[in-house]
Amino acid sequence: MAAMTLEHWLARLKPGETPVFRHTKEALAELAPRGDKVSAKEIVAPILADPLATLRLIFNANNRSSRHFGTEVATVEHAILMQGVSIFLAKVRDLPVLEDTPQGRDKDILASLYRLARLAQHASWQARDFGTLYHDTRAEELQVAAVLYYAPEFLFWLDAPDIADQLARLRRRLPSAEAEQQAIGFVLPPFREMLLESWKIPEVTRDLLKAEDGGHVRSRIVRAALDIAHRSRHGWWNERLAESYQTLAEIEHMAIDMVVTTVHDNAIRAARAGSWVHAAPAAAWLPMQAGEWPREIEPEPIRPAVPEQDLARPIAADKETPRPAVPMQEAAKPAAPVTKVVKPAVPVPELVKPAVPVPEPVKPAVPVPEPVKPAVPEKEASRPAVPEKPEPVHTACPMPVRSVLDETIANIESHLDNSLSLSQMLAIILKGLHTGLGLTRVLFALVTPDGKRVKCRFTLGIPGGEPLRHFEFPLDSKDLFGILMSKMQSVWVNDENRGKLWPRVNPDLRAMIGSGDFYAMSLFGNDKPIGLIYADRGHGECELDGRTYEDFKKLCLEAAKGLSRVKPG
Repeated sequence: MAAMTLEHWLARLKPGETPVFRHTKEALAELAPRGDKVSAKEIVAPILADPLATLRLIFNANNRSSRHFGTEVATVEHAILMQGVSIFLAKVRDLPVLEDTPQGRDKDILASLYRLARLAQHASWQARDFGTLYHDTRAEELQVAAVLYYAPEFLFWLDAPDIADQLARLRRRLPSAEAEQQAIGFVLPPFREMLLESWKIPEVTRDLLKAEDGGHVRSRIVRAALDIAHRSRHGWWNERLAESYQTLAEIEHMAIDMVVTTVHDNAIRAARAGSWVHAAPAAAWLPMQAGEWPREIEPEPIRPAVPEQDLARPIAADKETPRPAVPMQEAAKPAAPVTKVVKPAVPVPELVKPAVPVPEPVKPAVPVPEPVKPAVPEKEASRPAVPEKPEPVHTACPMPVRSVLDETIANIESHLDNSLSLSQMLAIILKGLHTGLGLTRVLFALVTPDGKRVKCRFTLGIPGGEPLRHFEFPLDSKDLFGILMSKMQSVWVNDENRGKLWPRVNPDLRAMIGSGDFYAMSLFGNDKPIGLIYADRGHGECELDGRTYEDFKKLCLEAAKGLSRVKPG
């Protein structure tokens, strides 16, 4: 099979009668009785949430014999309006259902299709939202392009599941290009472009997916969205995510931390919109803390002779190396966990809290029902109710992972050659502070270009509405933080010294920080101030300690070295 030519696959993979997910057909069937009273926009949402339905509709709209000459259909809304809402809804009953096909009845193939659907949903949501933020009036085109990126992969699973299975297995141990060459005889990116062209998919859509069109803003947004979806599918600690954040920050003229918050919010919205998909969304991993990734039970291979499979890695996002096992460091061996991390149940979107750079601990996956209270006898009805004593709330305090701290310091030491950008170096440092030292709230403030102020630039674990995100003070101020910036030094504010040090903090900063323990250390490079790192474990039950403070100072010293050796600009 792998020896078949590219021309063979171009002829074989046709999406004309592609089935749709059962949920999509049922959602459209609910709209059908309303006929012309349904707007096209109401139909768009369930179709765009289903990559198979999107592919079917866009393909058929652009391959109609009755299509007006020269008219290309690049959005779902346009495709629906071309044939009319009532006509489209009348045909819903004839849509084939994926779960009723042989592939849909195969639990392993269906699981892979669900995972691909999650990837496509996440990527398309990111693409549309950042397109809208860029004031793109045709943002749906970006959304459709992100969905159609996965079209070849979907069709391989539907039409040649043995090939898709073999490729998924090979990608576990080989780079994407090499795995694709072995499994199908060619690499996917040029094949994807040829396939979409043979299907008469509009040129505007194909241009958005061209890797070489990296200079065009719209294609850069789509590429960043695809990369974010692919790299976050097992967690949010992939350090290459920083590249996508930086791209979007430059395009949207947003601060990095605002880009991260927006990305996390989009991941949650995409997860909730696709709650019917039986695969874990990327948003499920936002609340996870450091620990070993639980290994999935792998199904029996579709073909006995095929190497070991990783169905969690569908055919997506070209040129990726094997999946990361721990946060931020793709190829690193996972650190021994302090506490076993249990993979959340699926679906979980409703359990995810509003996105923040480092989320709060996960709530229980299943809500505990309230006990049924006995009926109050009539004679006692006038008796005042006695308030129940609330159950104590226990906080899961993060614990330092020494191996991650050591790995972070080694990583900084190995990149003192100006090979990393500021964002990349900070990604390494923040990982060490959060995972290596177990610090839940971290803030990095930089000296402003005019050299007059120190202003918050990056945060981790601090929600978007928190005042601490506006942390800022004059470099020459006489309060505690201004004194810290006079030379490279640190402070640990705690109960023993609070009476002396807390009054020396500017009242505005005291209000931002709140009354709790914290570490802070100024960073210098070449005898010039770079910025300041602030960190704490929140202001609840999770206390700071002397051992972590010593490690904090050690890591900050390394951070100063690393930050003074980043790429200029």
